[in-house]
Amino acid sequence: MPKPNFLGTREFVTHSLPHVHGRTLDLGAGTAKYKPIILEKASTYTAFDLFSGPNIDVVGDILHTGFPDGSFETVFCTQVFEHIPQPWLAALEIKRLLATGGVAIVTAPFLQASHADPHDYFRYTMEGMKSLFANEGFEILDNGMYGKTCFVLFDFIKLRWFNPYATKQSPGSVRMARYLAKWGFTLDRFVKNDIIYGNSYVIARKV
Repeated sequence: MPKPNFLGTREFVTHSLPHVHGRTLDLGAGTAKYKPIILEKASTYTAFDLFSGPNIDVVGDILHTGFPDGSFETVFCTQVFEHIPQPWLAALEIKRLLATGGVAIVTAPFLQASHADPHDYFRYTMEGMKSLFANEGFEILDNGMYGKTCFVLFDFIKLRWFNPYATKQSPGSVRMARYLAKWGFTLDRFVKNDIIYGNSYVIARKV
């Protein structure tokens, strides 16, 4: 059975909810925009980011979070791994943070324009994302991709002319970015191509 092609990371987060339980950490939470979705299943939610903000609970380095071992049953890390200079160490830190049986839910781009936040280091195939966690002894529960050919094309246009990482965004730019994403997703329903995709994901259990 073919896997669904999610419109974006928000849809993927919703898809992953059956794996969410207990104390949940959102690593690289940004604006914590997925908090309401995650709290549908999590008992607690902690937003962690490199930068302070109104929705951030803890500020720090993702490679050295400072939480005790086994502090969480679920760790989310969405669209962050491309910004980490040593991603294998991030996988190790996530493993340390998880209690036995806990689940890591991670996404990262494969084909996307450069977007420093504050830096941009890597891109991940599905196999590359899977290997980061399989090599650390995780049980892989799900691994795949989302955002196919047209989505990728429109995403490049969005980042070039309607960049959500820009210091100032007009309401019109935000609306146009969303409009382009929806058109890319719609057109991809007619495209049979699984080698051009925007993002990779892995859902992995600590054993």
